[in-house]
Amino acid sequence: MNTQFKEVLLVRKGIIAVVVFALLLSAGAAFAVDANEVYSENGMVSSAHELASKAGVEILQNGGNAIDAAIATMLALNVVEPNASGIGGGGFTTIRFAETGEVVELDYREVAPLSATRDMYASEESKKAKESVLGGKAVGVPGIVKGIFTALEKYGTMSFAEVAAPAIRLAEEGFEVHPMQTQIITDEFGKLSKYSPDSVFLPGGLPAETGTILKQPGIAKAFRLLASDGPDAFYNGPIGEAVVAAVNNSGGRMSMEDLRGYEMIVQKPVHGTYRGYSIYSTPPASSGGTHIVQLLNIMENFPVKALKHNSPEYLHYLAEGMKMVFADRQKYMADTAFVKVPLAGLSSKGYAKELADKIRKYDVMKDVPAGDPWPFDGSEKAEFVGGGGNKHISTSSFSVVDAAGNIVASTNTVNYFFGSGVVVPEYGIVLNNQMDDFSQNPESVNAPEPGKRPLSSMSPTIVLDPEGRAFMTIGAAGAMRIITAVSQIIMNVVDFGMPMDMAIEQPRIFNPAGGGKAGKLLIEEGIDPSTVDYLKLRGHDLEVRPFGGYFGTAQGILFDHTKGRMNGGADSRRLGVPVGY
Repeated sequence: MNTQFKEVLLVRKGIIAVVVFALLLSAGAAFAVDANEVYSENGMVSSAHELASKAGVEILQNGGNAIDAAIATMLALNVVEPNASGIGGGGFTTIRFAETGEVVELDYREVAPLSATRDMYASEESKKAKESVLGGKAVGVPGIVKGIFTALEKYGTMSFAEVAAPAIRLAEEGFEVHPMQTQIITDEFGKLSKYSPDSVFLPGGLPAETGTILKQPGIAKAFRLLASDGPDAFYNGPIGEAVVAAVNNSGGRMSMEDLRGYEMIVQKPVHGTYRGYSIYSTPPASSGGTHIVQLLNIMENFPVKALKHNSPEYLHYLAEGMKMVFADRQKYMADTAFVKVPLAGLSSKGYAKELADKIRKYDVMKDVPAGDPWPFDGSEKAEFVGGGGNKHISTSSFSVVDAAGNIVASTNTVNYFFGSGVVVPEYGIVLNNQMDDFSQNPESVNAPEPGKRPLSSMSPTIVLDPEGRAFMTIGAAGAMRIITAVSQIIMNVVDFGMPMDMAIEQPRIFNPAGGGKAGKLLIEEGIDPSTVDYLKLRGHDLEVRPFGGYFGTAQGILFDHTKGRMNGGADSRRLGVPVGY
């Protein structure tokens, strides 16, 4: 892919620039052609690892529904992608039931322990020691086990023992370590060697080598205990006791009371529309669903299809919209159990039109204050200090569809790769560092408090077509880039007519804002260098970054009703593979 740009274009800003710019707009950018579309008629799983996708399909073929297969996939990802998600973390799952059309959201996000205080990371000593990221003080109370058992008991057809069988087999028999995984372990060697030097990820004290077989008897033991004793094994039994000991031995303050008191939430998803397509995604404590709807609402005011894919004008409008979305995210988003958030205002078409009207064709916003969604919210205005955000690239997302048409989109995480670096010795559970998603400012509504959920961007999303039929399931990893990745993929399909994998593989952009100022426009390598040049000429402060996981890694399934089949895509920025049958 091109990384050098024709600097001569930056020198000539007169007639030549205008003419070439017009040609760019009329031609548009060519779609990427390195897509790998997968089709099936009966069922499909698309995840960030082929073995996990196969585990889910195995359950579908054995008679399980999409929920059963989703849990099998989730547990298998714990084994083959232990750096990104697992029972030491949390997440969100969006489910649509084919028979009724109902869509529900499962929130099993981690919460702050009872020992949490608003100023626990405010001191210079704490910041210097990176206590919100490293060691036991960074660990939030894990929720994923509650999420798993709730999903199975309410919506599944199989037992935990049945859906865990593929993951237990993978853990006991082992799997071959990929070069990408060796690199991740090497990158995180410092914290792993400090907090978990005897873990299976560091055999002989060194990172697991590419091509070796990684076995995890500890996590297999944990899964077997959960199969025999249920969630009590984690929240009121030996697994939980080992988790608490590992946290406290690494500088944290967690108790069995924290685990026993954990509650997951079943709620309604955020709902919005884009050009007649219905969007269902995650509500707070995730900001993802609301701000995906907000960004798409803004872009609905522009003729996206006519602007051509990844053309200069399209990317200009998109970048400007992203800035305003992230300015609002910083000011308004929080755990709604602790503060009133103007969710209806942020997701309203009227407010989006007001924001879209601020975008100028030839001007670039440098100052980006948050907007005022309260007049569109229908509730009394609340004043508070926002804050909170993240920069990591981890997490794991997957999508499942069964033969009956039930859909599951799920995103799960331990936050940073290998989380806090604390691995529970007895069970090989990687513990999250989700406390870093709280604001370190004690005045912020996103400061830590006992039982509070930290702000998230996870966005497992289900899309219906204008006729109300299942259209697409999509989710991504990548912190705040989840919001922008999912939005761009939806537009790639809806506006530009791309199949699933092609939509995922396109290069993306990301333009944050915070503190009233625009951040740098980050452009993924693969976007036409001439387009990059003219975005510079327009005044965008930009940087081109390599094609890769920073811009989000997505997995999705698209419905092809004409041919009665499913079309799966999985991101080559990760080890993603869709598997169908």
